[in-house]
Amino acid sequence: MRRLRININKLFPAAAYRVKILDGLKRSWASVVGPALVRHSFPCNLGVDEITVAVDDKNAANMITRMKGNITRALTSRWSYNVNEKFSVKIIIGAPKQTKRREIEPKKIIEVKVDEEKVNEYMKNAPAGLPEDINFAISHLRVFMEARRKICLKA
Repeated sequence: MRRLRININKLFPAAAYRVKILDGLKRSWASVVGPALVRHSFPCNLGVDEITVAVDDKNAANMITRMKGNITRALTSRWSYNVNEKFSVKIIIGAPKQTKRREIEPKKIIEVKVDEEKVNEYMKNAPAGLPEDINFAISHLRVFMEARRKICLKA
């Protein structure tokens, strides 16, 4: 069976950018919160207006909460992430320590070419109130699924 790869960067560019920032933040977490807190915490999710940090005790939770300024400065200065006044630090207490993801090599990847003209055509026919980024994502996914179906039928 063939495996198909979805280009997440094209489909959801803002979310893919946040994942990239979160990976960088995880690698440099010690320089943001200090060596004492790095043993008791790690960033686990970066949302539009919040970052979720897992900690193993209440003392670490209090310290991370007070370090919101350090965290937002790092996001702004190192990764040019747009932090607004609604940005918050969400704490999860008792979360398991971070584990490294196991790298799985796919046996065979088939790239699916997405016809941008079809994406634009679907975007034009979308409902009027639909936000542009969601319209693009849905239209792109629709064209991708159609192209994928054609490839799978050929196989």
